Amino acid sequence: MLSFIKKDLLMFWRDRKELITVLVLPIILVMVLNFAFAGLFGFNEDAKMDLQLAVVNQDDGTEAMIHLKERLVKEAGLDEEQTAEILGQATLIQPISMLEDYLHSDNLKDWVTVHEMAENEAVAKVEEGELDGIIIIPDGFTTDSLYSALTGEPPTVPLKYKIQMETNDTSTLSQIIQGFMDQINVQFALQKVGGAPQEEVILPEGGLEKVGAGESFTLTQYFPIAIGALFTLFLAATVATKTGEEIRQKVFHRILLTNSHPFHFLIGKMVSTFCLAWLQTMFVFILSHFILDIFPGRTIFFWLGTIGIVTLLSLAISALSAVFTSISLRVSDIDAANGIFMIVIILFGIIGGSFVPVYILPDWLQKIGEWTPNGLSLAIMTQWIQFEDFSSIIKPSMILVVFFILCTVIGLALYPKRGEA
Repeated sequence: MLSFIKKDLLMFWRDRKELITVLVLPIILVMVLNFAFAGLFGFNEDAKMDLQLAVVNQDDGTEAMIHLKERLVKEAGLDEEQTAEILGQATLIQPISMLEDYLHSDNLKDWVTVHEMAENEAVAKVEEGELDGIIIIPDGFTTDSLYSALTGEPPTVPLKYKIQMETNDTSTLSQIIQGFMDQINVQFALQKVGGAPQEEVILPEGGLEKVGAGESFTLTQYFPIAIGALFTLFLAATVATKTGEEIRQKVFHRILLTNSHPFHFLIGKMVSTFCLAWLQTMFVFILSHFILDIFPGRTIFFWLGTIGIVTLLSLAISALSAVFTSISLRVSDIDAANGIFMIVIILFGIIGGSFVPVYILPDWLQKIGEWTPNGLSLAIMTQWIQFEDFSSIIKPSMILVVFFILCTVIGLALYPKRGEA
């Protein structure tokens, strides 16, 4: 069987033009698409957005000064006179009031609509799609912010930002909130609250808690994944095309005369397709990363998971090549069979999100597309990029395994017996 695998790999290696096309064309497409779509979903000063933000205030500004006084006396060890002087100046700077003024400022009023409501109501509206995000001001935020600014101790009650899932709107809101944190840091540094005898005034940066989302998933990451998966589909068709050439050149018949096991020929096609699909996809990912920095700051754990996903995709493609190869051996018109293969690939590419961003397709078509190998790999990589959690990709990964087994069985069932090819 190793001789069959070697034969197929050498066939690809000798066709240098096709080999270069398979490796270079995906990178060119990724680069072109990234430049073409750069700024499509970015910040545009002339555009108008209607971001819906809920503010949930669980803090009590009146009690905050009382609790701050207690902490300054008990934890910071200040006497009554020092504490009274500091509190007198601290009342001039209220983080919650600064947040409200910031969100209702002229710069943001055309972009963000602010709603004040309870947390349960806000979460329900986010899940229904009526709100883009929630800012939660937890109980004790004012006290903790002022105390941290005075003493330089790490904050324990951060401001929280909650979202249902990562979108361009939620990313914009996140940048707006980060802008507030930067502004309030500068304000505290200028005021030097209470004249505290320290060289640097420190304000907590605030926390960012995301509900249902992890890291962002961008178009820069989307294109290498989608294009890489698309070209693996073309590899499956290419294997079938080369099978047609072997039939025309009587290579297949000479193999039968050697009395080799018939399935060795098919397994050789599958293994060679797997190797080529794996190498091509990893080549696209790695080169795109070095050129466009699509996976910045990722750990070895992320890359190991990515290798596993690429392996599953390559297995599925190898099984698809088995089906195409068996059909090629059975039909009398190879060109017609190749046309059918291309139609299948184009269909997979469209509904699987390889030709157009899957997000613009109807929901029902997106669900169908998630059953294609390229659509499944896109869904798995999206989950992996955002969460890096194996539990979130187990189900779609199992579907890829089922696809591999099903196509392998179909390929073996369709494979012609002696005298039928």
